[in-house]
Amino acid sequence: MWALVLGRGGFEPPKALGQLIYSQSRLTASVSARPGDFTDNRPMGKLRWILWQGLIAPSMERFVAARTENGCQLSGLILQAHQGEPYVVRYSIDVDDGWRTHAVQIEVENDGQHQTALMTDGAGHWSRDGKPLPAVENCLDIDLEWSPSTNTLPIRRLTIAPRETKTVAAAWVRFPSLEVQRLDQAYERLEAQRYRYRSGRFTADLVVYEDGIVLQYSVNWKAVATSGELG
Repeated sequence: MWALVLGRGGFEPPKALGQLIYSQSRLTASVSARPGDFTDNRPMGKLRWILWQGLIAPSMERFVAARTENGCQLSGLILQAHQGEPYVVRYSIDVDDGWRTHAVQIEVENDGQHQTALMTDGAGHWSRDGKPLPAVENCLDIDLEWSPSTNTLPIRRLTIAPRETKTVAAAWVRFPSLEVQRLDQAYERLEAQRYRYRSGRFTADLVVYEDGIVLQYSVNWKAVATSGELG
């Protein structure tokens, strides 16, 4: 996940953090209750929960990774301030046992609800809302601009050795526009649980848990609560 540094001062997290988490729970419940949305009600295996706090752009994300019969499903609920406006983002990503992306569904809510669905065969061929998406041909990973969750995908998929660097190309989803474009990236494994991410002139050091989920993303995000296990 590539992020613009918006300033040096950062922001103060809301004092009523419990109130924010409660709001997230209510939003998650409302998503699950709506017919025809992208919530998957199939039985899930192991669950991994993370709460990320944005350190520069004001944001919170409640993230869940769940084992499925064919791989994993990653889902998140993001509360994000952008140019003075409040946004809610909901997403789900289905990956196979090799951590190759297959299906992505995203909803952005502000002045109404905007949705998009991306599909890929795991070999670099993509479609968006049923139409071919040649701009991201040969990309294997999805990358969400407002979330550190998708850094886990290449980290798990590539099995990078210590002091090794591997390059990837991702289908990068911009927010709040939902524009999708190619983003070339590189991951260097510095230590067992530390990586250096590069894209163009942007660089960020990542600290991850043993399962590859991000604990700290440079000066942009950090995990403030976690539970469960993914394996």
